[in-house]
Amino acid sequence: MISDEDLLALYEWIDSIPLSREKKNIARDFCDGVLTAEIMKHYYPKMVDVHNYPEASSTQQKLTNWNTLCLKVFRKIGFSITKAELENVVNSKPKAIEIVLWKLYNKLVSNGKIQKKEIKKEEESEF
Repeated sequence: MISDEDLLALYEWIDSIPLSREKKNIARDFCDGVLTAEIMKHYYPKMVDVHNYPEASSTQQKLTNWNTLCLKVFRKIGFSITKAELENVVNSKPKAIEIVLWKLYNKLVSNGKIQKKEIKKEEESEF
């Protein structure tokens, strides 16, 4: 499970990346793999051709997009997601995409692509 602090950090990270669609409902916005492909394009520009990931509403096309991402990109960076995680994302299950994106975020940190932000708890000001 992801803590509330980690979720906040995750959402801040996602908001820092220029994406082609506005994020309204993260589960639905990311279910077709397109925005995740755009995130990967941001960090691995030569590895991702976003035209290979068309917007999709059918389950089959969503799975095709995600499978393409898994085979062409994730495998090359040493990242994987389970079939159950993939099905949960494609079906827009609550918190499914957050779990996958949190794992991806941590993989990008370990690969040196991004620096992990330390979440500072509000501290009392000293005057």
